[in-house]
Amino acid sequence: MKLQKLTIHNIASIEDAVIDFEAQPLAGSEVFLITGKTGAGKSTILDAICLALFANTPRLDGTQMQGETKDGKDDVTIKDPRQLMRRNTGEAYVALNFTGSNGVLYEAKWSVKRAHGKETGNLQSKTWQLKVLDKKENGQPFTINKDAEIRAEMKAAIGLDFNQFCRTTLL
Repeated sequence: MKLQKLTIHNIASIEDAVIDFEAQPLAGSEVFLITGKTGAGKSTILDAICLALFANTPRLDGTQMQGETKDGKDDVTIKDPRQLMRRNTGEAYVALNFTGSNGVLYEAKWSVKRAHGKETGNLQSKTWQLKVLDKKENGQPFTINKDAEIRAEMKAAIGLDFNQFCRTTLL
């Protein structure tokens, strides 16, 4: 698998960021280090990659914390990835362009928003989709919208499920 471009909007400490893995200095490096001060967004970059690929993140999946918070009239568990949307915002998303181990070009996108895109709106369900950029349907990239189908395609594209990816890639 080769990462190409990561776009982050309103996830945790990152308001807006684009990381182009095909531009220098990243393009010339097989391995790179993410550094920065506490709260700068280092873990958020890894969260964003995992959200795009698996609609989950090890930061929340591995937490020992339990409970729920109120979001309007709805209860939201501590482990719900929608909790990563920045406070006082109406929408959040991550998009990741990558080439799978199978040689296919993809764009994975995870997003969440509040009703009507307003920061005071009720938290809506997440949207997760995978575009197969090499495969066209009516002139548009073939898009997968069902979670089970996305997981199956990710397994084919990456060769790893969420837990395997976290153990082997996010050391």
